[in-house]
This record gives sequence, structure tokens and C-alpha cells, in this order.
Amino acid sequence: MTPSSRISTLLSAGLAAAGLIGALSAHAQTTLSMSSDYEPDTMMGQRAAEFSQQVASQSEGDLTLALRSDIRSASHLQATAGGVIDIAATLSGALAEEAPFFGISSLPAIAYDLDEAHRLYVVAKPRYEELLAEYNQILLYALPWTPSGLWSKAPIADGDDLKDMPIRTYDRNTQRVLLNLGAAPQVMSWGELKPLLPSGSIHGALTSAMGGVSAELYRYMPHFTTLNYAMPLNIIHMNRDSFDDLTEAQQQALIDAAHAAESAGWTATHSVLDEAYAILQENGAKLITPAPPELQDALEEASQHVVESWNQKVSNKDRELLSRYLESRPER
Repeated sequence: MTPSSRISTLLSAGLAAAGLIGALSAHAQTTLSMSSDYEPDTMMGQRAAEFSQQVASQSEGDLTLALRSDIRSASHLQATAGGVIDIAATLSGALAEEAPFFGISSLPAIAYDLDEAHRLYVVAKPRYEELLAEYNQILLYALPWTPSGLWSKAPIADGDDLKDMPIRTYDRNTQRVLLNLGAAPQVMSWGELKPLLPSGSIHGALTSAMGGVSAELYRYMPHFTTLNYAMPLNIIHMNRDSFDDLTEAQQQALIDAAHAAESAGWTATHSVLDEAYAILQENGAKLITPAPPELQDALEEASQHVVESWNQKVSNKDRELLSRYLESRPER
């Protein structure tokens, strides 16, 4: 069994246990387009496919999703607002390009484990909904990436080891942190990264262990340092008019499928993370956990400006929301 198929099996098992994947009727009356920036062999690509199955099952085949991956996440907000696509699954950092509040989930050291990431999502969810409404969209659900870590060709002991290193990163927040450390980070999508790997032009990649397993990053960058830097979300959002055009039964089927996908996705992430670590080690990759203290200290110092910059870009209400969340965090 391949690494990606093992991850897929774990995810599917959680959904099947909930009784969500059932027999589908032969005829679909309505088809919606759904864009995902991730290929089918990635975690989020698999979850998009499973959500499509759930929608068809919940609606008894009356509503189906046509998945597409030709529109990048950076264009999802406007493409969904304009009705080019009905539904989009978007990395939260890409939405932050136009609505900075969405960058809250990728702020460094804000949520230090999956439970905290979920609590932050619950606190921030009403604000996500308000912002999406400004773009004529609704929030269907959100799923977490597992904690971000650093894949690298050589082990990274401290901040100095990152100097001038070409590193793939997934949003502007993480790019700024790495720039502060003297690295040469580039924001790029998963699809943009993969063709560059064989050439060796990228020496590091900030992503999750799970993302690295899906792309077999260990073949090119055999060291994975568990930074627990941030746990960004994948936001699944929908054009409001497209939703309103559905029948009540179709709307309910979509909502039920979204609730089920969100619940199963958050629950499965713990198991999938353990499985990703096991696959990583089976394939000869070096798992560095915890990260060297010197590297963690350097990251924390470099991250302070990123949080300050986010605070300057968002509203007073947004800053107060983050403050309330931080004040209510349990002691570590």
C-alpha cells in the first residue's frame, strides 16, 4: 500500500464509520463545481473527493459536485464571488491576501496543538462568516492542516542554517518570518512546488508532515523538523447565489454533508498525523522532534513582527477577538 493510499484509508474509515458513504442514485439533477488547489493524492485533495461523495450520498444522487483543480487558491475568493465556481476549498492564507483576518490561523505560536486550533476556529468562525458574506459567500466548513514543520535537505540546528536557503512556504505570514531569518522563501502552491523538486532548486519546504508524505518530499528533503509553528485551515466556502438556487432538500443535504465532513476531518487528523510520522520513518526520513531550542528561539523572535503586522492590518474587533482567545488559553 502506498503512503498516500494509507492516509486515504484512514480518512475514509472515519467517514465510513459515521455511515456517510452510501449507495448513490444513478441520476444527478444538479451539479455544482468545486475547486481545490490540491491533487487527489494529497490529504486535502482526498477530503474534497470524500466531501463530494458525501454530498451525493446525503442528497441520494440529486446533488453532485464536479471537482476541478485548474484555479489556484489565490484566485478562489474572487472566482467564487463572481460565480466562476460554486464552491472552493482554499488555504486560509490565500484568503488573507484580500481579507487579512483569515491569516489568524497561520499566525505563529497562536495555537500549539490541534485542540487549540479547533478552539481558535470556533472563536473565529462568526468573523469568517461575516467576511465571506461581504464577498457574497457562505462558509460551509473548515478543516485543519496538521502542525507546520520544515522539510530540508540537511538538518537545521538554528536560525543561521536558514540563511539564503530557498524555501517553499504557503502564505505571506510564513514568508515574512523566514525573511526575518535571512532565508529566501517563496510563496507557492502545491502544484507549483512539485515540478521544482527533481531539480533541487528548492532546499526546504514549510508544510505539514502529512503534506510531505503525500508528495514524497522525503525523497528530496529527508529531514523533517517538527516546529509546531502553526496549524492553518482549509476553508470551504460557497457562492451565496448558488446555494440559494438549490432546493431546500438540496441545501439541507449540502449542510449535513458539510457538518459531517468537518466533524470527521477534525477527529481523523490526530490519527493521520501519527500515521504520517510512521510512514516518514519507514521511508528513511529523519524525524527531528522536538526542534532544537536554538531554532525555536530564532523562530519566535522572527515571528513577533508578523503578529504585530497582522494586528495593524485588521480591525479593532479582530484584534480584540485574538486577545480574548489568547487570554483564555489554558496554561501549557
